[in-house]
Amino acid sequence: MKKITVPMLNILLAAGVILILAGLLLISRFSGGFAQGFPAVSVCIMVFGAAVFYVAMTLVHWAVFFFSGLLLFFLGLFMTFVFSSVFPFSPEHLWPISVLLCSLCLILTCFFKHRRLRGVYLVPSILILILGCVFLLFSLEIIKISFSVFMAKWGPLVLILAGAGLVGVFFWQRNFNDFFPYDKDELSGLTDEDEKAFYGE
Repeated sequence: MKKITVPMLNILLAAGVILILAGLLLISRFSGGFAQGFPAVSVCIMVFGAAVFYVAMTLVHWAVFFFSGLLLFFLGLFMTFVFSSVFPFSPEHLWPISVLLCSLCLILTCFFKHRRLRGVYLVPSILILILGCVFLLFSLEIIKISFSVFMAKWGPLVLILAGAGLVGVFFWQRNFNDFFPYDKDELSGLTDEDEKAFYGE
């Protein structure tokens, strides 16, 4: 099979993104209609995110473009589905999903940049995921008390546990770095002295 040229690959990517956008819009249109009118703002956010994603994949290859494009695309898609009444909840109840989308985009950006998980992306994405899940439990009223009451009673303990977790990650990385998703090539640009300073030797 003849190898596809780079311009042709870019055209295929653009066509694929456009078809995905069209299919998602048709799904949201026919699944529940647009009860509150056509969500022009959310569709524009989704299309702009797809355009930034395309630029990140074909032109600049910057992780920030990849992350921003994915996040805007998913946020626009989420808002479009909310306006099409696919979800039985209002946007006020579902806003924590945007926090969960940030965590997902951070993991995908890690794979885009490094082709595997790295601790520098994994740890914050897990923290953001936990935060989003907690917000969602309160927003959907699965936890009956209000978030402000919960934070007044348990907020200090949550902060202590979060801080202890970060300190634990620090010591784990420092003493057992071979078993943590920071690989030695993260230090590939450092001299021996810099590496010893990094590990506190």
